[in-house]
Amino acid sequence: MRITLSIPDKVAHRFQASVPARQRSRLVTRLLEQELAERDNSLASACRAANRDRALEHEIDEWQAFEDGIEE
Repeated sequence: MRITLSIPDKVAHRFQASVPARQRSRLVTRLLEQELAERDNSLASACRAANRDRALEHEIDEWQAFEDGIEE
């Protein structure tokens, strides 16, 4: 797949000067994979923290008890 990105000229020139043409896609892919893995880990950590939050658990239980009393 091809993607078009906007990169500041200064960064683009440094990139072209320091990374050989046939290695650019591989480098960008590796950097994106690293960043996406970090973001996934961050989201998973936030989810685990929320799951350990007793106050939040109590609030969810209260909302669910409220919902149980509603008839359709």
